[in-house]
Amino acid sequence: MFGNILMKRSFESIGSWHVKGLFLGMMHFQDKYNEDLERLQRCDIHYLTPDLRIVPFCAFNVIPEWYRDRIQKKYSITVEEWEQREGVKLEDGLYRGLMRRGAGDELAAGCAKSQMFHDAAQATM
Repeated sequence: MFGNILMKRSFESIGSWHVKGLFLGMMHFQDKYNEDLERLQRCDIHYLTPDLRIVPFCAFNVIPEWYRDRIQKKYSITVEEWEQREGVKLEDGLYRGLMRRGAGDELAAGCAKSQMFHDAAQATM
């Protein structure tokens, strides 16, 4: 896989690697009683808030009332409000297992067979 990335130097080859790869992210659990500021500074997984602040994942969930609860309270809306604002029903966008029903179009089958997966499969043939 890495040889393909080095030889082709294209986004398609990187996409192929992402389709066939698995990311495992592990971190030490922290809460109010064992918060480690040095570990928070080294955290490499982040949340981007709607007001464009970047909050380390470790801090976002350590003390919920500092970040998570405030952000959810400030920016959350009901499903009904979202549907009215976007002009679509949330129910209409749910994955319905089209492949299992024999739709035949592998690109219409939802996230399991996305365009990127299809392109990566074509590039490796």
